[in-house]
Amino acid sequence: MEAPNESNTKQAITITLCSTKGGPGKTTLAANLGGLLAALNFKVLLIDGDIQPGLSSYYLINHHAQFGSKELMKHEQDSLSCISTTTIKNLDIVVSNGGDELQTWINTNPAGRITLTAAIKPLRDHYDFIIIDSQGADSAIQHATVLAGDLLISPIPPDIISSQEFQRGTLKMLEKLIPFSSMINSPLGQLYGLVYRKDRTKDAKIFSDELTSMTFKESKTRIRILNTFIPHLVAYKNAASKHVPVHTIDKGAKASM
Repeated sequence: MEAPNESNTKQAITITLCSTKGGPGKTTLAANLGGLLAALNFKVLLIDGDIQPGLSSYYLINHHAQFGSKELMKHEQDSLSCISTTTIKNLDIVVSNGGDELQTWINTNPAGRITLTAAIKPLRDHYDFIIIDSQGADSAIQHATVLAGDLLISPIPPDIISSQEFQRGTLKMLEKLIPFSSMINSPLGQLYGLVYRKDRTKDAKIFSDELTSMTFKESKTRIRILNTFIPHLVAYKNAASKHVPVHTIDKGAKASM
């Protein structure tokens, strides 16, 4: 199979994993989506946009760049010099190194929330997909990662607290960003809600069915709840501990009860 990124006309699709609730599975989903696309021979760049760098340590690093997310977002270095390489073929990463300093800089800089959008423009010619993990909070750095996404994916565990946070937190956060999207002359990316860590319990089925039936007619953002769901599997923990994509191990894993 010829690498899709060899076309001179392609532009990378940027996908941001977002949620204002911590712990719904953004990092695991970002890592495994990137690993799967890389296995399909797409050239993939992961960007760890969380000040708590979980994605940065998911895969082992072959070459650790001197710079990372701080220099990328603040335009302090050439974008390509911020990219590290992983042991996974076709999969590179910008590691998180900004911490609270980067959060403060974005929050106090008038153009801080749109800086990542500009920073990744030179990278779009080098990759097929750019996948961005975000902070699990309604924060300036999450705003920057969301505005940079061509499309957005929000993992939603099938429980009432996660469902409420998606509606009251994530959707409200996106509505606040509509004025910023006009600054980059681009609408917010389509939001896809994804039922994540679904187990075989009755409650999980009820919440999953309710989520997929929602229409969100009153929302100012474009939202679609996917019929696809991610099961609750032990294989995800095993894959993370081995620093490999989940599709490469334990193909017979059963759902965790």
